[in-house]
Amino acid sequence: RDRETRWAGGVDAMALTAVTPVEPVVLSSDEEDEGKLKLSDSPSEMRICLTRPPDKDNELVKVAARYGAAGILAVMRKHKDFSWFIVMSLRAVQMCLGPRHESLDVQPVLRECDPIAFAVEMMELEMIDEIFQLMKYFSHVRDVHHHGLAIMEILIMDDPEWRDEVARKGAANILVEIAKQRKDSPSIMCQVMTCMSYLAAEDYIEVMLCQHDALHYVAYILTDFGSSAELVTRASLALLNMTVCEPHVEELMDKGAILPVLTVLGRYAKDIHLVIILMGVLANFSVKDDARTLLVKEKVLNHIAAAMRLDPSNAVLQVACLKAVVNYSIDAEHYMIMDSLGIPNLVGQMMVDHTDDPGVQRYGNYFLGYHTQCPIM
Repeated sequence: RDRETRWAGGVDAMALTAVTPVEPVVLSSDEEDEGKLKLSDSPSEMRICLTRPPDKDNELVKVAARYGAAGILAVMRKHKDFSWFIVMSLRAVQMCLGPRHESLDVQPVLRECDPIAFAVEMMELEMIDEIFQLMKYFSHVRDVHHHGLAIMEILIMDDPEWRDEVARKGAANILVEIAKQRKDSPSIMCQVMTCMSYLAAEDYIEVMLCQHDALHYVAYILTDFGSSAELVTRASLALLNMTVCEPHVEELMDKGAILPVLTVLGRYAKDIHLVIILMGVLANFSVKDDARTLLVKEKVLNHIAAAMRLDPSNAVLQVACLKAVVNYSIDAEHYMIMDSLGIPNLVGQMMVDHTDDPGVQRYGNYFLGYHTQCPIM
C-alpha cells in the first residue's frame, strides 16, 4: 500500500511539474554558413511538411547544385521507391536547369551550378531515360508528372539535340499517356501541349506524335477547354507544328476536328498572338481541297478578312493572313467570295504599306496571280 501511495504521489508530482521548453538558437544566414545543411527545432519550421517542402527547404537542391547530375542521379537511384523523394529530386533538377533570377533568392547555392554544364552531364549519363521510367512507375503521383514535364520542357525548348534524345527515349508515348490520364487537368495539359509543340518542330517527331494519336488530345483541348486562353494558345502551337504533314490534316478531318479552330478564332479574334498562330494552322489546312471547301462553307474567309484588318501595320500578322488565304485564290468561286469581302484590296494595300517586307511581297504576288498555286509554306 505504501508503494501504491508513493506511485500515486509520483504521478501527481509529475502532472504538476511545469516544463519550460528551451528553444535552440537558429544559425544566422551569413556568407560562411550559406548553403550549409542545417536543422532547426523552431515550432514554425517543425510544421513544414517534410515530404513536400518549399524550395528554400529542399536540401536536395544543394546536392544537385554541388554534385551535379551524377550526384542527384545517385541519390534518386538509392531512394527510387519513395515517390516523395523522387518529387523533391526532380524539383531539384528543374531548379538547376531553370532560370536563375528568382531561384537564387530561394537557393543561393545555385550560383555554384552551371545549367548548361548540368544539361550536358544529363545527356552524357542518359539521365532522361531514368526520369521517364520514374514518370511511368509513379504515374499515379501528379507532382512526378509535373516536375518531369517541366524538366523536359526546359531541355527541348531550343535544343534540337535534346529533342532527338527525348524522342529516342520514348517521349511521344509518354506525353500521350499523360494526356490520356490527365486530360482534365489544365495545368498538366498546358505542359503536355508545350512539350508537343516543341517536339513537333522536328518533322520526324511530328510523325511519331501523330502515330501515338497526339492529335486527338490537341483537338480535345480546343473543343473542351476553349475558355482557357493559355491552354488554347499552347494547343494551337502544337497543332500548327503537327499539321505540316498533309496526312495529319486528313486525320483531323476524319476526327471532325477542323471546325473547332474557327470557334477558337472567333472567341479570340482580338488576340493578335493567337490569331497569328491560328492563321498558320489555317494555312496548313488550306493545302487540302476538301478542307478548303469545308472551311469556306463555315465562313473562314470572313475570319481571315477580320484578321487582316486587326492590325494592318503588323507585318508578321499580314504575312500569316496571306499564307492562310493564298491557296483559296486558285478557285474562282472562292475568289469571288473574297472579292465581296474586300480581301484583294486588303492584299494590295498591305503590299503598298510593307514594300520592304519580302514575305508580304512574295505571298501577295502569289495571291494576285503571278503564280498559279502556292507550294507548301
